[in-house]
Amino acid sequence: MAISYREENFVVIELGSHTTRATIDTTDINRLPTVAIRTRAGVLKQDISALPVSSDSEIVEKQNGIHANDMPDKDEAPEASVKAEEGDEEYMDANDEQEGSELNYVFGSALDTAEEGTVTQTVDIICGGFVSDWDVMSAFLRHIITKELGVRISSNFSPILFSVPPLWPKTDLESLTQIAFEELNAPSILIVEQPLLAMYGNNAATGLVVDFGHSATTVTAILDSAIQWSCIAQSEVAGAAVTERLHQLLQEDRALCAEFGDDGIPVEFAVALKESGLCKIQLLPEGDDSDSELAFQGKKHKVKADVLDRAARILITPDDGKSVGVASLMKQAVLGCETEKRAALWESIHIVGGSSRFVGLKDCLQTELEKSVLPSSNIYANSQTREIKFGTLPDYFSGWRGRGYLAGFLGACIVAKLALNDSKHNISRSEYNDSGPS
Repeated sequence: MAISYREENFVVIELGSHTTRATIDTTDINRLPTVAIRTRAGVLKQDISALPVSSDSEIVEKQNGIHANDMPDKDEAPEASVKAEEGDEEYMDANDEQEGSELNYVFGSALDTAEEGTVTQTVDIICGGFVSDWDVMSAFLRHIITKELGVRISSNFSPILFSVPPLWPKTDLESLTQIAFEELNAPSILIVEQPLLAMYGNNAATGLVVDFGHSATTVTAILDSAIQWSCIAQSEVAGAAVTERLHQLLQEDRALCAEFGDDGIPVEFAVALKESGLCKIQLLPEGDDSDSELAFQGKKHKVKADVLDRAARILITPDDGKSVGVASLMKQAVLGCETEKRAALWESIHIVGGSSRFVGLKDCLQTELEKSVLPSSNIYANSQTREIKFGTLPDYFSGWRGRGYLAGFLGACIVAKLALNDSKHNISRSEYNDSGPS
C-alpha cells in the first residue's frame, strides 16, 4: 500500500548554474520560493572544523513579502520541518550530524561573510549546465535540506521534487537519486526537466522554451508535454558572457577607469551593474541615451547608455563573430520537429531564466524573429508560421505576477502538488532499495 505524505512536507528544489531555489510546503501555490542560494561552495582550510552557518531563507522571505507571522507556528509545523530543541536527544542521531564532506565546505551567506583566509577557493557547483563535483553537490543539498528548510535527516518525511537542466546524462540523474535516498534520507523523489516545468507554469503543453541561464542559453522544443530530445540547442552566450562583455566595455571608458585609479575597474562593479536593472536593450537607435548612475563602494559612477545596451544585446545578437544568436538556435530546434508542428512552436514561446530579465530583451527577440522567421509574402503555406507569440504566467497566480522568469519553479510546485503522492510518477525508497539508482 502506497504511503501518503502531507503537502506541507513537500520539498521543491530547482538546481540552477547561478542560483538554486527551494521551498517546503506546496499547499499554497501562490507562495514564492523561500530559499534562493548561490550555487557555489567555499572550500575551507583543512584545520578549520566549521564556520557559523546561517540561513538565506529569511532574506528571501523579506524580499518576497513573506513574514514570520505567515509561517506555521512551531506546534503546527509538520514533524519533518520542526527544528531540534536544545537537549533533544532524538536530534543527536548520527544521521543528523554534519558529515565530514559537509564540514569541508561553506555555502550561502556564510560564504559571503567568511573571514579572510578561512576559504581557500570557491567552486561553482554547476558549470555549463552540468555538475562539476558530486561530493560538493551532496554537501550543498544537505545544507539546503537541513539548514535552509529545517528538515531532519534522521526522520525525513518530506518527498522531494528536483528540477534539473534538460541535458543531464543518465549517470548524473543516478547520482542525484543516490544522494537523495542515501544522504538526504528522502521517502520518495521525482526528477523533472526544467523546460517541461516552465511550460506547465505557463499553462501550456506545446511550445519552445528559451532558458537564459548564467552559463548557458538553452532552447528546448516540447510537443504535447514530451521533450524533443533531438531538438535541444544550446549556446554559451548567457549571463556570465554578459558580465564579461560589460566589463570589457567599461574598461574602454577612460573617464570611468580614471575614477577607479590604478587598480582598474573590478569585475564586481560589472556584476553589480548587471544586477542593478540598469542594463536594457534599446529597440530604436534614437532611444534613451542618457547616462545611468550606480553607487558602488560608497561612490557614484556614471555609465553610458550605449555600454548598457551593447552588453545585454549579445544575448540576442552576439558581437564576437563566432557565437550563434538565439534566433538561430530557436530555428535549429524548430526545424528538427515535424513540419506540421512547427507553427505551433512559434506561437508558444516561453522565455525563462534569471538572465531573461533585461528590459527590452523579449521585444528585441520578437523583432529578430519576425525578420528571420515570418514569410515576407502575404501568401502562406499551411505549414508556415503566421505569427510569433510568447507565453505568460496565468493571471490567477497573482503571487507570481511580474516573475515570468520563475515559471519553471511555479511549474515544479504544481507538479509536486499533483505527483509526489502518486506512486505512478515518483520513486519510493523501497523501489530504490530493490532496484538501485538506475
